[in-house]
Amino acid sequence: MDKLLLLVTLVCGTQAFYMFGHEFSRTRLGDAIDKTSLKILKESYNLADDKNVIASPLGVMLLLSLYESGAGAQSKEEIREILGGGEAQESSHTYGLLNQRYAEFDPKFLTVANKIYVSAQYKLADAFSRTANLFRSEVDNINFGDPKNAADIINRWADEQTQGHIKTPVSEDKIDPATAVAMFNVIFFQGHWHVPFNASETEEKDFHVDEKTTIKKPTMRLLQSLFYTENEELGAKMIELPYKEPGFRMVVVLPDKIDGLPAVLEKAAEKGLLEDVFNLSPAGRDIELEIPKFEIRSGLDLNIILPKVGVSKIFQEPAPGIVKNDQVVVSRAFQEAFVKVDEEGATAGAFTGLIAVPTSSLSRPPPSLPFKVDHPFLFLILHEDKILFAGTHTH
Repeated sequence: MDKLLLLVTLVCGTQAFYMFGHEFSRTRLGDAIDKTSLKILKESYNLADDKNVIASPLGVMLLLSLYESGAGAQSKEEIREILGGGEAQESSHTYGLLNQRYAEFDPKFLTVANKIYVSAQYKLADAFSRTANLFRSEVDNINFGDPKNAADIINRWADEQTQGHIKTPVSEDKIDPATAVAMFNVIFFQGHWHVPFNASETEEKDFHVDEKTTIKKPTMRLLQSLFYTENEELGAKMIELPYKEPGFRMVVVLPDKIDGLPAVLEKAAEKGLLEDVFNLSPAGRDIELEIPKFEIRSGLDLNIILPKVGVSKIFQEPAPGIVKNDQVVVSRAFQEAFVKVDEEGATAGAFTGLIAVPTSSLSRPPPSLPFKVDHPFLFLILHEDKILFAGTHTH
């Protein structure tokens, strides 16, 4: 009889904080997350009918790292590649330590939590249990034979961990009674801009969806000294919006052309954007920023997206090291995500699931620099050099 393994990541965030100046450095882990995040975002954008897209690739990567410790040989190789190379144990250890670090943050603004539900018919393999402990994953038994009750239990956990922002990520029809294990990851981020926008200055302004279509959007305005850069090769300019808490910020990537987002995404997926992020520097004058308020919700089919970024074997190859005396294989993978940006900050969230089936200066100041975000753009929410969320806004 087939048994299912369900892996789900929940990500929820509210825009917040960061102090001016970079007091951290670029790391190998940050580079790996950067490149994979942009690849996943590009594929998500290409597949989506609605080109407003939000994703948390980091949530996917954390679960893949956890799954890797019990995966088959070919799956391990693919997962190691997407996680940045290195030996399997090294990857799990690196991402486990990152998970531990984030787990110690104040949950008022950042929560990273993992949960593993196990059918009473199964026990986790010893080595996998040790990895789960490294990731600080809670482990509970659950009756997947009652899909409605199982979904209710999972959704209550999601609701609690995301402070009510993600209430029902799992429906009854997503729970197969034969499921052996369900693994969940939550990333919840909440905060406020270092310098909030003045709501009284928000007004309806033109937003160019494409060369032929213009709509009105409630647009926020801020006159502030911000980090800024231009990249002719990328075909875009970038600004950084800091948050109150150290290390967190949003980076807005605005294509030079109204219809330039697909080309920018393609180039970003090839090289990543972290180098450009670290090239951001004070503009030398105030920037007159105009950016629309927006809210995005996305549903991502990771069964389609993951193979496009190099991870396909988890859907085919039995994983011998997840549960004792049996094997599992991922049968379904998904993520549901959202982001909301307004004058005070933003709220962003994502829920990812994988279902696996085991087989066994004083002078006169210079004039301000206009930065009008009035056409489709890309945005990132980062902590230090790690991308937590990545998205596109097109309409």
